[in-house]
Amino acid sequence: MNTTSLIVTDAQPLIDLADVDELDTLLSLAPDIRILIPDMVRHALLSHIDIPGVPDALEWIRTNDGHGVSVQCTEEFEEFIVLKRRHSDEVERHQNEQAAGEILGRELARGTEAIVLLIGDAEAEHASVLSNLPERVVPMSTSAYLQGLRSKQRQFKVGALLQRVLALGRPTAS
Repeated sequence: MNTTSLIVTDAQPLIDLADVDELDTLLSLAPDIRILIPDMVRHALLSHIDIPGVPDALEWIRTNDGHGVSVQCTEEFEEFIVLKRRHSDEVERHQNEQAAGEILGRELARGTEAIVLLIGDAEAEHASVLSNLPERVVPMSTSAYLQGLRSKQRQFKVGALLQRVLALGRPTAS
């Protein structure tokens, strides 16, 4: 069973792709790719509805939910809701990434063969966080994704893209 999952680690990649009208390209990467969006990321989008691109990203999620896109429930989001009710001003900053990490753990345990972590460009600069991932997990920034789209004229497959990213090597901590 050849399975590939793409986990969106933050709201920014969805906003960026919506801004350039490229969200649908995620669905065309491979016929059986699963695009997993943590509930924490969806909440972040809902919390910033006034930002350009956010309404389009939310509409894309609604339209494609169950058709290659899935919003995944996480304990991280449940804890966030409880903490927010108790201490509305004390919300941790990196909860989107923690929720994505929770989903990554489930995908690894499930035996998913290849996992792409779609991360925001700012997060991609923190190489030490991404350096100890298993070989079947490939981090990809939004700009690298868009660059891949342009260079392959939208006719690439996940396997080829994963091979290309793996060939470039993983970022290492300096």
